[in-house]
Amino acid sequence: MEKEPIIIVQDLLRDQLYDYNTSRTTEWIYPDFPNVNLGNDSYPRVSVTDSDEPASRMTVGTKDEMQTVDIDINVWVKSGIIYERDGEQFEGAKLRDAIAREVVEVLRTHQDTLAAYGLNNYERIGMKTINSEVAEGVLRKQITVRFARPVMD
Repeated sequence: MEKEPIIIVQDLLRDQLYDYNTSRTTEWIYPDFPNVNLGNDSYPRVSVTDSDEPASRMTVGTKDEMQTVDIDINVWVKSGIIYERDGEQFEGAKLRDAIAREVVEVLRTHQDTLAAYGLNNYERIGMKTINSEVAEGVLRKQITVRFARPVMD
């Protein structure tokens, strides 16, 4: 059975992204949204979730489809916690934006890896800050990416 697209992206990000919370001993990239009552040690955090997956038939008379896979990648940061990397301090919006840029760079530079799993034609659809819908003191940035994936019978 082939891997789900969000798991492919999650695994790539786990392998490639720098975790600013160097004292953490658990994963920080998940295929779901964070629980509202997470402690400071659970941040920063990245969630990889399905957004949309429409498909169209490739040829008349076959079951083969070309799927469009849209994935939302959310970066979650707790305000007031300062992390250091290479002598530079990161906190709040600066940390959130740095991680978001790193996510985009990983996806942009690892298209061959993604294509090996059937996720082709990487496209970044958008990147936006979402301040509503989040708990006080939590900052969020959402990156929406799109891939084409052939499904052959």
